[in-house]
Amino acid sequence: MRKFETGKRYGEHAVVFEIVKRTEKTITYAAIHHPGRSNESRREEKKAKIQNWDGREVFFAGSETVEA
Repeated sequence: MRKFETGKRYGEHAVVFEIVKRTEKTITYAAIHHPGRSNESRREEKKAKIQNWDGREVFFAGSETVEA
């Protein structure tokens, strides 16, 4: 099963999500806009419930679905 790990970044394109903290059922994440560029900015931390989809963990960040 693919799981989210603390300190790693998930996603692609202009916004990625960094996992700050994790429990068994929830994660705390921060959205990173423009990762790896000079104008990179980190947004406030938010919590989300972890869903289990066919052997991988998923969470919903607004209108986006983030997979481990």
